[in-house]
Amino acid sequence: LILCAVSAFAGSAAFAQTDSGTVAVTATTVGSVNLTFVTDAAGITLGGSGTSAASIAFGSVQAKGGTVPTGVTKTLNGTASWTLSTPFDVLVTVSNSASTAYTLNVSLNTADAINTWALNATVLTATPAALTATGTFGSTPYTLHLTIPNSATAGAISNTINFTVIAA
Repeated sequence: LILCAVSAFAGSAAFAQTDSGTVAVTATTVGSVNLTFVTDAAGITLGGSGTSAASIAFGSVQAKGGTVPTGVTKTLNGTASWTLSTPFDVLVTVSNSASTAYTLNVSLNTADAINTWALNATVLTATPAALTATGTFGSTPYTLHLTIPNSATAGAISNTINFTVIAA
């Protein structure tokens, strides 16, 4: 009897079922460009550093007296105005593309009839302007200059600088 049970068990393994199949895989890579903002070693600490949506918070500042945050320079422009300046880095990278350069356009989200906004020597308006026409991929420092007239009423100053990068 014991011999018979072992024989039945061994016989069922001889009839095991098997099958096989395949999965076809396809993908198409598409070139992409990425822009992020990074705190510059000499500049103010950016909120959201390392992202594409950073912020610069100067806090409460004044033309005469007071203090400015670390990494910010205040310049008095005679009796007419004063300027807050700070550098920050723009990191542009490219993937899956033969592009070797890019164009970087900038604009203010909202026109400002009181204050003057500039990145390096490029004055910003609500109309996009080329900050660089032949940028090299990697990190590039830019300095924000916010000039406030002495005749301006005290209060909050706020705007958004829009950046658009186009791989060439």
